[in-house]
Amino acid sequence: MISLTAPKKNLPALIILYAAGILCLCAACSSAPKRPPAIYASRNNAIAQIDLANRSSSRGEFVSAHIFLDEAWRLAVSTDDPDTRIRVRLSRGNAWYGAGEIIKAEDEWKEALAEAEESGNAELSGASRVFLARASLAEGRSDVAAEERAERARNARSVAKAELKTLKDNILFTALAWRVIGLCEKELSHPDEAEKAIHQSLALHDKHSYLEDAAWDWFLIASVRSKAGELPLAHTALDESIAFNRRAENSSGLGEAWMAKGLVFEKEGMGDRATVAYTRARDIFRSALLDAQAEKAERKIAHNQ
Repeated sequence: MISLTAPKKNLPALIILYAAGILCLCAACSSAPKRPPAIYASRNNAIAQIDLANRSSSRGEFVSAHIFLDEAWRLAVSTDDPDTRIRVRLSRGNAWYGAGEIIKAEDEWKEALAEAEESGNAELSGASRVFLARASLAEGRSDVAAEERAERARNARSVAKAELKTLKDNILFTALAWRVIGLCEKELSHPDEAEKAIHQSLALHDKHSYLEDAAWDWFLIASVRSKAGELPLAHTALDESIAFNRRAENSSGLGEAWMAKGLVFEKEGMGDRATVAYTRARDIFRSALLDAQAEKAERKIAHNQ
């Protein structure tokens, strides 16, 4: 999944020397050393925790992500820094969303938006709106009518497009907006537009070596192609996803990509190859101690026998 931080510049440490000779020398100078205008130690520590949380979320390690975010929140609150508080909320929402807790994710993103607007931070306000737009989609939900799903997609697409200009100086927020646009186009059955938008996200992630995010972009491209009936091309995209996940040593992403290949093989009527793919996924999940995902793969194997 995505990184949400922009660490502040570290100021040079002020070295105070107590030797009497140095003090005398300083006294003879025209000016004493100046103290730093601000200290960022706790805030930079919080940002480091957020980075670790984002990496954990992108690997499906959501419990670890929340542990990092709890510490980041403590540091953000202790320094009363709105920027850091907002970034923690955005990342926490992302972790909840990845774990399927959509309502909890929306609650975090709503709080992030309220604080960003109150503090006058246009970029983080825009990012919060894009995250909320992502949460508003109802992809594949049978309990939501097709007309409502389409309306949600159109509204979310409008939000993401409107925020592109605001987010242009932040690589990852820009990639997020393009990804949301792509998902909206997919929901609206516009495969060419969907793939074009997700490729915009992919180009940013690939250029700046966000391997897990690039892998997920290829996974989404595969889903667009699969929905459009372009099954061989869906396999090609999944192979790219697997390649990026291997570079990142991302077991969760690897397992999910092999699961998706199994589904595509099933669509092609290749049950034996689907079973091989599901078995590959199960073994990856088991080795990574991702028990719930391994059980899901095991069920798919049993269903194919």
